Amino acid sequence: MEKSMGATNAKVINHIPEDLAFSILSKLPLKSLKRFGCVRRSWALLFENLHFLNMYRNYFISNNHSYYDGTSILLNQTNNPLSGEAFHSTLYLLSGERFENMVKLDWPPPFHEDDSFIEILSKTSVNGTLCLAQKNGMDLKCLFWNPTTDEFKIIPSSPFLYQSPYMEPTANFNGFGYDHVRDDYKVLRWLCFFNITDVEVPLEDYLDVDSMWEIYSLRSNSWTKLDIEMPASASNEKLHVDGVCHWWSIYDDINCYDSPPRLVSFDLCNEVFLTTHLSSDMIDPLNILHLTLLNGFIAFIIYDQTTTFHIRILGELGVKESWTKVFILEPLPSIEHPIGAGRKGEIFFRKDDDELVWFDLSTQMIEELGVKGREHCCHIVIYKDSLLPIGGF
Repeated sequence: MEKSMGATNAKVINHIPEDLAFSILSKLPLKSLKRFGCVRRSWALLFENLHFLNMYRNYFISNNHSYYDGTSILLNQTNNPLSGEAFHSTLYLLSGERFENMVKLDWPPPFHEDDSFIEILSKTSVNGTLCLAQKNGMDLKCLFWNPTTDEFKIIPSSPFLYQSPYMEPTANFNGFGYDHVRDDYKVLRWLCFFNITDVEVPLEDYLDVDSMWEIYSLRSNSWTKLDIEMPASASNEKLHVDGVCHWWSIYDDINCYDSPPRLVSFDLCNEVFLTTHLSSDMIDPLNILHLTLLNGFIAFIIYDQTTTFHIRILGELGVKESWTKVFILEPLPSIEHPIGAGRKGEIFFRKDDDELVWFDLSTQMIEELGVKGREHCCHIVIYKDSLLPIGGF
């Protein structure tokens, strides 16, 4: 009986028209699609089949992910000043079918006197709230801000920052997000400490301060030291998806430079982390990585010194074999590097003349935004309006 059923299933599979099978498979979650490779040999090679790949791309672009309902695009960019001028970070709200409407937003009052190098800690807002950070030497400023209501809340200084008058702290902000179990908003950062070289330290006062991780809770309004060792972020590209903060790192667990690039994911509810290694063909000393959220997927845009960009999306956390190449953009003349992704398959880039442009994956067209951005100092953020007070409590 078992043999007969197996033979019947094989016949059914063999009699499904290829177009129908491809149409069904192209709409499956990537995690499931990867696992279905064991059902039929040719299905293990689906992404090498151009016909299927085109089907998958079309559905990927046209599928309206609920994550983006009611969202807007924010552009955070730092100017490239002339000699002697000051740096300024500027925030724009982009709207319109071609992002032709651009409105400059005012930063909250704590940044009115100094608006240089303001970092938004995630490429997405959390229930209408953004987390802003600024690092000027030993001055670390961090706050929550709702651009819709203009409410803001300054995050207090950490008791772990200044443990010795002879040590200078530096902070690597790694993420901001929502802990749905405790209905709490959290900020994660890594602290390391350096000797102040121009100060002679008395032997009896010498204190060697180890680097450490700490997490801020809005509900308790306090910082807590984490008993954990994990790789810190190697860039300003951080994501928050469903209670998990993501970044990429080139460090090992004790933050030494001896690890190939990998994705690090920190669960804000359980306060544990998971790493996802990149597949071998994604790793090359000449490759430049850009982490983004593309149509709801964690994605890397990979490029080198050419104008060709490879886009990989992740099917399952912790499974390096689930990185899938879905797009190759080539050539894109004068394009230097990506700065983020929009809501409907748009990817934003900076050109070699500092002009910012957006590329439509469906039409393959490039259009200028009408604003310039400094190298490595412009970022796209997905923002959802909310009238809720910060934290919702």
